Amino acid sequence: MSESFSDFRQANGCFAKGHPGGPGRPRNPVSTVAGDLDRLGSGVAHELMQLTIERARRGDLRATEIVLQRVWPVRRNRPIELDPPPGDGLSNLLTEHAALASAMMNGDITPQDAQAATRVFKALQEQMRRADHQVLTAALNE
Repeated sequence: MSESFSDFRQANGCFAKGHPGGPGRPRNPVSTVAGDLDRLGSGVAHELMQLTIERARRGDLRATEIVLQRVWPVRRNRPIELDPPPGDGLSNLLTEHAALASAMMNGDITPQDAQAATRVFKALQEQMRRADHQVLTAALNE
């Protein structure tokens, strides 16, 4: 320790500007590690994919799954088909919510898809209530 206490501390005990008290948090540690992994994997990625394809051709189902997931990734934000299809009125929204929950529990749609559809149903329900309120208000004013 060649530096004296007064070199990096002020009279009140605070650290002087440009002399932080500790090492601090490393800058972008996640992106640095991801970049390192990308550099390591880029050299062998083609070879590994060829080996996986060969294993898939020999009947290895897990290798086949890996290749297919790479070629055709899981689709996100896909259209959702419900039984029964959305109908008119607030009374049908309960049936639609039940169909949505059933589709999610059966594994036909993901929980994220069900959550997004529920937000749409809630917005639709609110719009229906506002429209009904406007009709009633107009009828009372006449």
